Amino acid sequence: MGKKENQKYMETADIVLNSLKIFSGFKKEFESYKKSKKLSFEKVDTMGRDFFDLKNETHQYFREYNPSRKKLEETDIFDLIVSSIFHEVLHLKEYIYVLEKYEPRYMVFEKKLGDKKNLDPANRDFLRHSRETVGEAKLGLPLKLQGVNELVNDALPHLASIIEDNAFDKHLIRTIYVYSDYIDYLFPQGGIKRFYNDIYEGGWIEGIFLVGESFAKSGFYEQAEFIFKKLLEEGVNEKSDKLSRDYMERAKSSLKNLAGHP
Repeated sequence: MGKKENQKYMETADIVLNSLKIFSGFKKEFESYKKSKKLSFEKVDTMGRDFFDLKNETHQYFREYNPSRKKLEETDIFDLIVSSIFHEVLHLKEYIYVLEKYEPRYMVFEKKLGDKKNLDPANRDFLRHSRETVGEAKLGLPLKLQGVNELVNDALPHLASIIEDNAFDKHLIRTIYVYSDYIDYLFPQGGIKRFYNDIYEGGWIEGIFLVGESFAKSGFYEQAEFIFKKLLEEGVNEKSDKLSRDYMERAKSSLKNLAGHP
């Protein structure tokens, strides 16, 4: 593998990991909001910066390696969705800023003005505009948040396809295994094992074996030993086909070979 191709795989693995982290963070905030009806400006501001960085990554790496392609690819769609999420989060941040920072000041201003009947026309117009601004924010915030959640949901199958398209890259298969908690959270219908079953002919047994093999080939013998042992423990009672059984035997053999490493 050439240096540039290897760099591409590393960058794809980074984008996948960052996407998993950022999407998980958003989902947790979304679930929290549904219960408490509260969302802080600081958290959304951080979220906006995270999506800004992710947008720049997808722009730079996914577009850089395929600048002249004519066929629409999963990376193109994912890049567009991430950009859309970022811009929607900016709107969301504006709504929260109005409600947190401006609404209290509007209320103080209105209280101090006293009798509304004798207001200066300019002040009366400003009060009307301020009420409209706050009203728009109150109505728009839950709708915008729901919209961002739907865009994240739109992005997930494309992210899954990107993972599948790079399923035999050592950087990526190690990344999604080490950070499988994010996979389990975002894809609760089977989590990491379902991913492997969808990707590899030998199912989750082949997937976990490849992770262990990748660690072993890169000199991470302790991690490889742990993974092979876990595979043998979890796969012992698994009803599997010949290919999966072959991978179980290879895991046993690989575990024996690791015995000679410090």
